[in-house]
Amino acid sequence: MARLVLEIVEGSDRGREVPLDREVEIGREDVALSLDDEQVSRRHASISPTASGVLLTDLGSTNGTYVNDQPVHGERAIQAGDRIRFGLTVVELRTAGQRSAVHARPDVTEVDHGVLQPAAEAELAPPPPREASVPSFLVEESEPAFVPRQLVGDAAAESDYAALARLVDSRVKHQTSVAAFAVLALGGLAVLIFFGVN
Repeated sequence: MARLVLEIVEGSDRGREVPLDREVEIGREDVALSLDDEQVSRRHASISPTASGVLLTDLGSTNGTYVNDQPVHGERAIQAGDRIRFGLTVVELRTAGQRSAVHARPDVTEVDHGVLQPAAEAELAPPPPREASVPSFLVEESEPAFVPRQLVGDAAAESDYAALARLVDSRVKHQTSVAAFAVLALGGLAVLIFFGVN
């Protein structure tokens, strides 16, 4: 079997290689392949060369192990070219003579460990009271949504608004009755066509 290596292709240690000449345990602390990734368990997984190939074993990790974006439950055979994800870190199994799988990327694509952290309590707090500069239409109202805030308390404006509301209300009622009549007429037409065809 050709000599194999594990190369970190995505993550904080991108470009680092570990030869796969014996079992390699992957995790955060005191393991052969230690990853600087908060999403990786202390003892996450192991990769072992065997007589028939390479065997990947998930060691009961919290966030799981994935081979080519497929979850691994227990053990799975892997081969050169497979990409294995532990947390936010991706490792590729490849032959020692194969060209590096790491491609240059701008730093803006890096994801730090804080991305998957819960939001701080201060970030979840309700917004501060609004200032006078905020337009009134952006403020939650206790009145119905169709009553403009500037009309409340102004008797003349309220009466104008009431007249407008009655006009809109009568037009809506008229349209509703026309729609009901149209539905009944279409239903009657459908019955006539049905019995006329038979």
